[in-house]
Amino acid sequence: MVDILLAVYNGAAYLSEQLDSIIKQTFTNWRLIILDDCSTDQTPEIVERYQQRYPNKIEYYVNETNSGNAKYTFFNLLAHSTADYVMTCDHDDVWLPAKVEWTMYKMKELESRYGATTPILVHTDLKIVDERLYEYSSSMFESQQMDYERTQLHYLLAQNIVTGCTMMVNRYLLDLCPKFPDDAIMHDWWLALVASAFGKIGFVDRATILYRQHSGNQVGAKNVKDIKYLLHRFKSNGDNKQMVQDTYQQAAAFWYCYSHCLTPKQKRIVQAYATLPKYWKGKRIFLLFRYRLWKYGVIRKLGQIFYV
Repeated sequence: MVDILLAVYNGAAYLSEQLDSIIKQTFTNWRLIILDDCSTDQTPEIVERYQQRYPNKIEYYVNETNSGNAKYTFFNLLAHSTADYVMTCDHDDVWLPAKVEWTMYKMKELESRYGATTPILVHTDLKIVDERLYEYSSSMFESQQMDYERTQLHYLLAQNIVTGCTMMVNRYLLDLCPKFPDDAIMHDWWLALVASAFGKIGFVDRATILYRQHSGNQVGAKNVKDIKYLLHRFKSNGDNKQMVQDTYQQAAAFWYCYSHCLTPKQKRIVQAYATLPKYWKGKRIFLLFRYRLWKYGVIRKLGQIFYV
């Protein structure tokens, strides 16, 4: 059984397309659990209509109060899921028909190779589309200049490469995450860190999803080769510094939760990154080099040096 966990807030514009794409999956042994963050549009009516049509496949819950951030909705969903395998889902994308099947195939392959009790995370590539599903890019990893092989802990502390809406995790990984700390930037990044430290991360080198970009995205795909975007990022000095600070705080939370079971090498890496703010800039840059705490690509590395 696969639990598909869908976090939604005011998703009426795109939700039906997403629900249809899940229902049409070639892999059919799934349960869809929807948690609504107190939507004020037609989202409840849409979900209830689908729930009436598929009562054995869809469960629907509503937060008592609006959390204001999708990460908390996902934290709640993950804490209450009971299936052996779990996928997370945004309300505004479209899943390709074999998404669950392809991801599960990779999961089973890795469990066969490393052992059925190994904590495992599998993620995939994405097609980037606009709000009308017009394709911008057939590969987010290519357009974002990302490397799916950079799954070592020292890389993931600085940059996440796992997109939550493509992710499948097994129960053994979730059992290592009984609680998600507030300083976890997002559920996918936190799970990637845990999988890197204590398990395995696998990648399906094909797009399994139409990743819709629109004005309401909380997060999304940015073209790192676009000059206007780069200038905007450079001008957003305060935002950039805060984003870097958030990664330090996340590393400190990771240390607090898992330092007792990290290897000596992992301890040095996590502690170095978490404590970067207390050093002068030259020492911070030295530690980036020493522990290879780099993002991918020249532009991102230059940004790190500037904002570290």
